[in-house]
Amino acid sequence: MKLLNTILKEELDLYLETWNYHWNIEGPLFPSLHKLFEEQYEALRELVDEIAERERALGGVAETRVALEIKKQRPAKEMLTTLAERHEGLSAKMKSEWIPKLEKAGDPGSVDLLTRVLQEHDKMAWMLRATAK
Repeated sequence: MKLLNTILKEELDLYLETWNYHWNIEGPLFPSLHKLFEEQYEALRELVDEIAERERALGGVAETRVALEIKKQRPAKEMLTTLAERHEGLSAKMKSEWIPKLEKAGDPGSVDLLTRVLQEHDKMAWMLRATAK
């Protein structure tokens, strides 16, 4: 299904960005942010796997298209804010666009999966925003 592969790409990009920040965080909050980013990229890896497996369960091919490139160091607050915005953006797309399309297509399994995924994005965004304050 083309839509699941679009979602898979978006999730992979966020996963890799989070993992990159885990590697590159510096400063007095290093220990806690290094751990937070690790927890989040591990949770994202699980979500990516579930989405790819759903695509396969529906008879499709789980495509991999990653175009993320990060070359500069960012301050911790910028990392937190950027990731929070990415999570919020994915959650909003799921609510307004992707879940309604899957509902219209009559795919309750994928709707259920994306509902769980958006809940995870909302939680991760909240944690990032609360940490950035």
